[in-house]
Amino acid sequence: MGRTLGLVVCALAAFPSLAIAQRFDDVGVRAQGMAGAFVAVADDSSATWWNPAGLATGLGVVDLSVHATEGGGRALAVAFPSLGLSYYRLKISTIQPFSSIGGVGSSRQDNGAVGSQLGVTVGQSITKHMVVATTVKLVNAQGETQADLDAGAMASFGAVRLGVTVRDVRNPTFGSGTDAVELSRRGRAGAAVVTEGRGSLDRLVFSIDADLNAARVSGRDEREVAGGVETWWLGRRVGVRGGAGANVAVGGGAFGAFGVTVVPYPRLSLEGAVTRGSTRDQWALGVRLTF
Repeated sequence: MGRTLGLVVCALAAFPSLAIAQRFDDVGVRAQGMAGAFVAVADDSSATWWNPAGLATGLGVVDLSVHATEGGGRALAVAFPSLGLSYYRLKISTIQPFSSIGGVGSSRQDNGAVGSQLGVTVGQSITKHMVVATTVKLVNAQGETQADLDAGAMASFGAVRLGVTVRDVRNPTFGSGTDAVELSRRGRAGAAVVTEGRGSLDRLVFSIDADLNAARVSGRDEREVAGGVETWWLGRRVGVRGGAGANVAVGGGAFGAFGVTVVPYPRLSLEGAVTRGSTRDQWALGVRLTF
């Protein structure tokens, strides 16, 4: 009996609950096209994921978006000024043990777990320059549902925007024993310059983002710095964007991104983005309705 208990304790010590995090750019086609430099831009319904405070700077009264990503990610979000509703279903890529309980080796494999969240986003203006907001959400993973929240702030001074957001503030843990998965808190800050264009160029955005802490994503440490640019042309009927970034954690790598939006009819946008790099290879497609 004592020997069996000892083996269990050793196994739990060898495989503690895994601290993992979801990538910021798992959601948002525009954001992916800008290599994830979007925390201070976040002016569409994907702000419910990127920076809740961004809803106050939305481009329309109602913004509805649906998108799909490589790996089976799905998203549905609808946003009004300072209010948003969202549903996200994503693969939570974790590294789980596959050795027997008696083997205390460190071998692990990707279990391909799927997580989902249902959220309500609300915000409040603090001054004419600053908004703070939060997304209160129910997160389901490993067969459990827990409450969590994201928080964000956005400040605007003319053409300059500053943003900061923290995801998974409560650090929820799902499952137990060797199957336990902890969703790590993750912070990100960004700055952007948003200007009206001239001539055939209708809008120009420059942005930069940086993670405030490292997190475990897809079995590796990740702490990203990214920069992006977005341009709008032909009466904002065509949007073209691109960006590049790097994982500055040990063993990280660089990546680049490109994205396009086409507006075939007023209020209807068709969007696509692709990201390629040493640690990243993904695409996203989306549809937006803006009123």
